[in-house]
Amino acid sequence: MTKYGVVVDGIEELTELDDSWLATDYVAILRSLDVHGAAQIAAEELRDMCLFALQDLDPPEAAAILLKYKLGTRLSVGQIKNYSIESQHERLWEQSADLAIHKPMFAIASLLNSVNSMAFPTPDALRVSLTIQCDDETKLSIFNDDMDRALLVRLLSAGMDDSAILNRLFGDQIAEGKVADAESIIWSVSVASSDPSLIHMKITSSAYWLNGLRETESFDWDLSA
Repeated sequence: MTKYGVVVDGIEELTELDDSWLATDYVAILRSLDVHGAAQIAAEELRDMCLFALQDLDPPEAAAILLKYKLGTRLSVGQIKNYSIESQHERLWEQSADLAIHKPMFAIASLLNSVNSMAFPTPDALRVSLTIQCDDETKLSIFNDDMDRALLVRLLSAGMDDSAILNRLFGDQIAEGKVADAESIIWSVSVASSDPSLIHMKITSSAYWLNGLRETESFDWDLSA
């Protein structure tokens, strides 16, 4: 068994994820709205132009445009219609039964909230900064940007009490060492280290999953397998 010491250095509130929407996305959305000359719009003006164009639509129509663009290959026409209505009052980035669409749903919710903050809820995600140490420094090699997301879920759960959503929904899987939806729970990971004796890590996901760490200052994690 390997024991890791984990310190929660900070928690950052996010309403939008980096690079959720790129210039190419804005151009494609504008074209879908029949905005002529979208490709010739200056890059720094594309987002505002996209917001203006979406603001001309009824809220469900604006939602349907983004849902079709971002998730058109995953959702049926009926699902897009239902979600376009539900997006005005439901937290789809955490309530959808399909965890694989939570992250793109968050991106959609972020842009819709910018379009009309009165009609669409403000999405919330967290970026948790951790420092991880181990007496055996060689054991820190498991931590990298591409590491097994199930391991990360297991680590995070160790810093939460049993009432946390993550432990209530996935406690049995975490105990078994296998978390089927780990790739959908952990949205992004960034690992850095200038000292071989410790690792600095930033983990981003929905507040729904990470809220259980808000009161945590430090914890130990025993990795047995």
